Amino acid sequence: MAEVWLIAGRGLFGGLLVMAFAVLGEMVTPKRFAGIFAAAPAVALAGMTITALREGGPALAEAGLGMVAGAVALVAYCVVAVPLVRRLGALPGSLAALLVWGAVAAVGWVLVS
Repeated sequence: MAEVWLIAGRGLFGGLLVMAFAVLGEMVTPKRFAGIFAAAPAVALAGMTITALREGGPALAEAGLGMVAGAVALVAYCVVAVPLVRRLGALPGSLAALLVWGAVAAVGWVLVS
């Protein structure tokens, strides 16, 4: 039963932070910067807060390293996606970029594990 409350707490806290970041994004001009305040940072902060409160520092450090590895993989995807989509088309270019993301994420997982 405690696990259910933990999941509910993560969802509620994540939702509240998503709303706060959405309001902040609406206040930012120019609007192209609003994406910086998208849902991912809010969900990450919520998850890390609950992990810190429930499991302590070592688990928080592990979660943070995983997030850094995921962010590096996402940047790699973004860097290669535009040229691949221009060259190969939308679906093949996106799939090829997804393979790059998977490779970088796998290397990151090995490095942080």
